[in-house]
Amino acid sequence: MTPPTGGDGPLAGRLSRAGLRSAGVSATMLGTLSEGGPRVDWNDMIRAELEGLVPYAPGLREDQVRERSGRDDICKLSSNESPYGPFPAAIDAMRRELSELNRYPEGASEALRERLSAMHGVPAEETLVGAGSNEILRLIGQVVLRPGDEVVYPWPSFVVYPTVTQMFGATKVPVPLVNGTRYDLDAMLAAVTERTRILFLCNPNNPTGTIYTREAFDRFLEKLPAHVLLVLDEAYFEFVTSEEYPDGLAYFDGQRPIVVLRTFSKIYGLAGARVGYGFMPAPLRHAIDCVREPFNVNSVAQAAALASLDDQAEVTRRRAENQEQKTYLYSGFDRLGISWVPSETNFVWIKTEKPVEVFEGLLEEGVIVRAFGPTPALRVGVGTAEDSRRTIEAFEAVIARLGSV
Repeated sequence: MTPPTGGDGPLAGRLSRAGLRSAGVSATMLGTLSEGGPRVDWNDMIRAELEGLVPYAPGLREDQVRERSGRDDICKLSSNESPYGPFPAAIDAMRRELSELNRYPEGASEALRERLSAMHGVPAEETLVGAGSNEILRLIGQVVLRPGDEVVYPWPSFVVYPTVTQMFGATKVPVPLVNGTRYDLDAMLAAVTERTRILFLCNPNNPTGTIYTREAFDRFLEKLPAHVLLVLDEAYFEFVTSEEYPDGLAYFDGQRPIVVLRTFSKIYGLAGARVGYGFMPAPLRHAIDCVREPFNVNSVAQAAALASLDDQAEVTRRRAENQEQKTYLYSGFDRLGISWVPSETNFVWIKTEKPVEVFEGLLEEGVIVRAFGPTPALRVGVGTAEDSRRTIEAFEAVIARLGSV
């Protein structure tokens, strides 16, 4: 699997002048305006470890697809977002906060951190709030990784894991999924060496939607060496219905090197606010507090997240609605002969031998899904009932043109 495509290529690293110009770097920035002008060798200026990194490429925007397809009714199902928006209480809380934006937010998100601490039974000194769980992933790498360390992670999985690894000069150790869909925890253990510093596990996994079970995780944890920091990324755990799912917090004790990360971006509908949280041993949280940006989570995001926690009934409702729409999609995929992977998330991983053609065909129908380069699969988000109907109709139209997926 290759990272999502669609960016403008590497903007950092040991790039040629031609490469920099093609990425939009001006002649002034290159120091070539005049014979006597500044001469900067950006190959020496920028850290060599960043060579080959590319900017994260988000899914296509609705306006881009509207222009390409000529359709006004666009279904954006590419970024695993909630189709329902923030909770009503969160919207009210954000509005109240707007008149106070001349003031800095709480520096460490104290009110939200304390509420999360009480809600989950974890001491406040072991609770951290960040600008999305993405920021916390980067901060963990920043305070833990050294050049020469190794980081083990499943693949395909969340693209931020290899990015964070390379960013801090560590060595990437990806472990392939079984049949491209499920974890092999034994293989991940076999990949651990004395140089392994971090092991990332995304459960449920993005982009496949699969989980590892409690029984398998118990065996894995018993054998994992104590020098490895285990980072459990549970961004989609609210969508899980399987009784075999191992809740990461059940294993967190503040002593073992275990981190549990979660987010308000998904079921709470706050992706645009950028607020996530995590539980980790106090020494690690303190180290992160020393290097994170001051006031890293804005006051509007903090207020929205705090208000959202009061409506767990809506979380339950959205989980049930998500499950209902997945069932509808499964039925439609079966009828159309499309191979799919059972999902514990708000997206479905489908198999296709024509990923580029099917992706483009769906765009023509106004449906945006997520492609992963030549990987023979697509990630299809779960939306509203209308989105689900449109999705199946779009696949019908694509199959009518292509003959199959």
